[in-house]
Amino acid sequence: MIDSEYRILVEQYTPMIHHMLKKLAIYKNKEEFLQIGLISIWEAHENYKEEKGRFSSYLYMHMKGRLLDELKRRSKEEQRTLYPEETFWETAASAFTITDDEPYIQALCKSLTKREAKWVIYTFIQQLTISEIAAKENVSKSAVKGWKKGAIIKLKRLLLAASKNGTA
Repeated sequence: MIDSEYRILVEQYTPMIHHMLKKLAIYKNKEEFLQIGLISIWEAHENYKEEKGRFSSYLYMHMKGRLLDELKRRSKEEQRTLYPEETFWETAASAFTITDDEPYIQALCKSLTKREAKWVIYTFIQQLTISEIAAKENVSKSAVKGWKKGAIIKLKRLLLAASKNGTA
């Protein structure tokens, strides 16, 4: 393909790239995905055969496939490199077995609801599982998971704020 042909295609189909980014809700690393869209224009032009239908339809599907592949690849990579949430909280729970940490845990619980605080105390001090907490409190496991979710969100915010202030 000649450079001038490619420039014409880029000019013509750049709105399609932006449409696709919006449709796939790609807001992070938008410039990188824009480049993938531009590359897909080149690839689609090189591989296009008229019997496959209109070029714009072929390009649309090719571009969507390339962008989705990249999203999947990044998602897998992120999952491999990030610490899995459940494992983190299980590790954190086992790290707080020393009773010296109990006053610190009690202080953290002041910013939580009563039920969220129960989850923290039962999990980190008494070392109970979700099932054991549910049985002890006569509630469902999903209710305890709700307490846990709320507590984790609030504790993350609290600990992040404390680390930014240098108080953690």
